Amino acid sequence: MTDRLASLKTFLPGLEGLLDDPEVTEIMINGPANVWIERAGAGLEQVEAPLLDEGALRRAAISIARPLGLDPKTDPALDARLADGSRVAIATPPAAPHVAITIRRFGERSFSAEQLLENGTLTPAILEAARDALRSRRNILVSGGTGSGKTTLLNALIELLPHHERIVSIEDTLELRIDQANTVRFEARDLGEGSLTIRALVRHSLRHRPDHIVVGEVRGQEAADLLQALNTGHGGSLTTVHANNARAALSRLASCAMQAGELPWEVVCRSVVDGISLVLHMTRVQGRRYVEEAIAVQGWNADDETWLIDPIASRPTAVPAALPAAEASPAAKRKRPKASKAAS
Repeated sequence: MTDRLASLKTFLPGLEGLLDDPEVTEIMINGPANVWIERAGAGLEQVEAPLLDEGALRRAAISIARPLGLDPKTDPALDARLADGSRVAIATPPAAPHVAITIRRFGERSFSAEQLLENGTLTPAILEAARDALRSRRNILVSGGTGSGKTTLLNALIELLPHHERIVSIEDTLELRIDQANTVRFEARDLGEGSLTIRALVRHSLRHRPDHIVVGEVRGQEAADLLQALNTGHGGSLTTVHANNARAALSRLASCAMQAGELPWEVVCRSVVDGISLVLHMTRVQGRRYVEEAIAVQGWNADDETWLIDPIASRPTAVPAALPAAEASPAAKRKRPKASKAAS
């Protein structure tokens, strides 16, 4: 643990042991004496912290923010990254009734694809589909909810790329662990005045002669530029998106691209089909994270507005199978896609 994270012990009485415990991946402080943690992905548990009062939380918020050039007094909703890579979100009044601090720690190790196979995150069929896609210079979209393991899987997939080829990665906060030597990494956060957006960095990345482009997460207009790059000679690229299932991930990606306001919905959907070959959907159930669904993208049916897909693998979960579809962006609501269906 870095000195930066260790220094928080002074301001978070009662949490010293948690800050030292490498198995604790997330510390969620909802207010005075209201603390929850996630330990080794085994679900949430509440911990006793009677000494953690409002004053201690205010001091902790200032201690975290000030060295990073931030001030919770002037900005009541902050998102920061510590020197060890840990992410910290801070909310102070009036954004929240009490000071709330969430610390998300990233472990020192990453998992290879083979290790994910061994621990059940991947099945042999899904791993082989991913290997084949990247070997054939086709692109993979990883989807899932917050904390479902998208970044862990993305790290493993990056290791499958040829080590002699050039990778350019774009993230809003540097979280990926990329060991390939020929890698250029861009970060959109904390750039001060004249900050660059993810979209600007995706465009800029093309000037660095990438063989493979990795975008940590697609959230908005950058999807349009990424799809253009994926369809113009940058095969074997990777990105992630928040979605409830694999089909919804395709609609979500198209909706993000529609925010650029440059192309009609049908054209964007066909661009998604041309740009994305495989979707791997991650889920987390009772502390377990694994690929719940893998689909190969075959086409777009403009007549009934459905994705034509070939299911590669699916695994049952303990949650209801019927999940709400991803909402289309305002730009896409003029022509919202219907529920997707598999190709016959």
